[in-house]
Amino acid sequence: MLRDLHGSQLALAEYMSELSEAAYHAAWIEGLEHSLWRAVIQGPFRLGRLDLNAEHVANLRRLADSSGGWICFDESNEETFVDLQLWVAQGYKPHLAAAGA
Repeated sequence: MLRDLHGSQLALAEYMSELSEAAYHAAWIEGLEHSLWRAVIQGPFRLGRLDLNAEHVANLRRLADSSGGWICFDESNEETFVDLQLWVAQGYKPHLAAAGA
């Protein structure tokens, strides 16, 4: 939950939500964490109505690096911080990332 996040973790969650709002007019679209990580790995692409650009990607990388993790969403805990190494090793599911336009 957002209340369990602090500092750079909260900044990352809020930025990810801003991108979801811009792309889909939804605070957190299903699979958002996978789609945004795809951008971190592969670079800019179109996400819904939003062209994820180099600045978006750089901000995501910076926030992930400063927090040491990534934000995932699940129905019971909502926004949840995951250690970056764990996310890369076990959390990221490329097939759940939006395919771009």
